[in-house]
Amino acid sequence: MRLSLLREGLTTTAARARCELRKEAEHLPRHVEASLGSETLTYGTASHFPTIHLPRMTAITPPSRRFFYGWIVLGAIFLIYASGTIGVSTIPLLNVKLRTELGLDHSQIALGPSLLFFIMACLSPFAGILLDTLNPKRLLIVGWVAFIGALCLYAQIHSFWHYMAFYALYALGSVCTGVIPGIYLISKWFRVHRGIATGIFTVGSSFGGTIFPRIAGYFLQTMSWQETALAMAGVTAAFAVIPWFFVRLTPESMNTVPDGATHTNTTDTASTLSSTATPKTNESLADAFRSLDFYLILFITAAVWFSIQPLIQHLSFHLKDIGVEPSKAGAISSTLFFCSIFGKLFFGWLSDYADKKNILLIATLNLATGAFLVRQTSFIPEEWLLYTAAVVYGLGFSGSFTMVQLLVAERYSASTSFGKILGFVTTADSFAVVVGVWLLGVLRTNQGSYTSAFGIMVAAPLVATACVLVLKQLSRPSMR
Repeated sequence: MRLSLLREGLTTTAARARCELRKEAEHLPRHVEASLGSETLTYGTASHFPTIHLPRMTAITPPSRRFFYGWIVLGAIFLIYASGTIGVSTIPLLNVKLRTELGLDHSQIALGPSLLFFIMACLSPFAGILLDTLNPKRLLIVGWVAFIGALCLYAQIHSFWHYMAFYALYALGSVCTGVIPGIYLISKWFRVHRGIATGIFTVGSSFGGTIFPRIAGYFLQTMSWQETALAMAGVTAAFAVIPWFFVRLTPESMNTVPDGATHTNTTDTASTLSSTATPKTNESLADAFRSLDFYLILFITAAVWFSIQPLIQHLSFHLKDIGVEPSKAGAISSTLFFCSIFGKLFFGWLSDYADKKNILLIATLNLATGAFLVRQTSFIPEEWLLYTAAVVYGLGFSGSFTMVQLLVAERYSASTSFGKILGFVTTADSFAVVVGVWLLGVLRTNQGSYTSAFGIMVAAPLVATACVLVLKQLSRPSMR
């Protein structure tokens, strides 16, 4: 009996000691790893009393301070995405000379960008499917090969059909290196900082729109438009091929987790990876098609893109119509893209701290205001209004573009069919761009100006604003 009581007493004492050690460990500084040892308390002899082992207790170790590799991945896809904007931001400058040399009208020139986005719309679902099944880096390889080949082809254009073939090949590159693989990789590498990461990524298009027209303008001073196209192919190779080698697919491949938390203990790492990984849902593409919010998101992104890319594609022709010199037109375009850099970073950063739908409302209203100011330049072609319109529209289109991507990622990134859903969303906005670019070209040819066409560009973001309000209402919890 005494022996039994003694054993119970020792067990109770050991349990108390274990609790005291745990309490002490909780009060240790988080930056200190407290090794309290694997102490063994022995009472009596092994033949008469139990040997009680107190487990090693380690205070929580904070994330390592080494640089988070996700920022390198972000920088790589940023440069690749920037290189893809040459066809959108720089080729229109060359198209002005090409149109004169080939004798094409505005509607024919507009068919090229329309074909670009039409093919992108058709290919986007397939790119989304490949993202869910294959290595995204393979898509990036196909993309930059298509870019370089398309620019080499542009230098050999001798007919309207060569011109259309260039845009068809460039569309393949845009799908494989654009928003679809970019947002997909960002959703893998970032959660807490997804907003600012998306903002930085989307700055790639503005960065490309800022520097590549100036580079092309420099080449055009001493080269023909054909030679300039070949030079831009070399620029694309530098901006797309080299960064590709630094792309990694998941944080786990670099022994880290989303947003950069790393651990020195294998067990801790496994548990942290499990706790920080985005919980997956079984929501399929079919489930998305059965929900009203999916159609609202499709309509929002389509309306936003309808007001962005068509206006940018026709801006150079509009500036020429109102008598703006080519050198000044390039400066205005660069101002627009430069302001969009700030807009993407600001709206992306703000979305990490505020409701994304509210930020999208502000961005779409800003976009409508900018489009209205661009339309007013048809009546008041003053330099102050031209630059004001460039600033306001640059902020508006960049904010809307960034927030649309974040809205889709926030809603569907946890889905096992995220790639497919992202592909279909891209299809919707690409078809909107096709219609918009074609419509502006037809209206300009028939009416001789862009006044009516730009009026439609003002209405589109207002429609997107109304859809966001409906989406906000649907997302509110029902009051009982």
